[in-house]
Amino acid sequence: SNYKRGRTGIGHHLSVTVMEYHRDFDIPWCYRLLNSDIADIEIPTQRRPGQDDVVSNSMFEQTLYTSAAIRAQITFRRLTSEPDSIIHWELCYLLSLGSGVDGKSGRAHGGFNALILDQVTGWMASTVSGSVAPATATMTVDYKAPINTPGIVFVRCWAVEKQGRKT
Repeated sequence: SNYKRGRTGIGHHLSVTVMEYHRDFDIPWCYRLLNSDIADIEIPTQRRPGQDDVVSNSMFEQTLYTSAAIRAQITFRRLTSEPDSIIHWELCYLLSLGSGVDGKSGRAHGGFNALILDQVTGWMASTVSGSVAPATATMTVDYKAPINTPGIVFVRCWAVEKQGRKT
């Protein structure tokens, strides 16, 4: 398995080769991003040796992970400079998308876009609250521009508030 995971902690540089992840990320801005100060690097779709067949997120690790839909994905943490963040780091999600997520030719389906946002905000809520399986109560999406496919998408998420069980 080519599973790669970096547990260096925020602030420690982890040098990687983009091609260790996926050829779609072999472009200058992805190279700079993946060779910056990032931590807890994980490729959710690559199974670890000895990992059983139970998949906690089958939508992203099986159903959408095809050569036509989500061709490659990487998650990691890094320091944030967002002034409204209640913690000093943000979660990041780098995806290579194919036309299998299109609603209109060359554009990702709006429902897919919302699914990505729900995925990353749930991941953040789980991380901040320590809850194993958070649930989205309300999510409002204001679409500003289409996501073109095929293409690479970079998603960032930071926590701005925590009240009781809500993040």
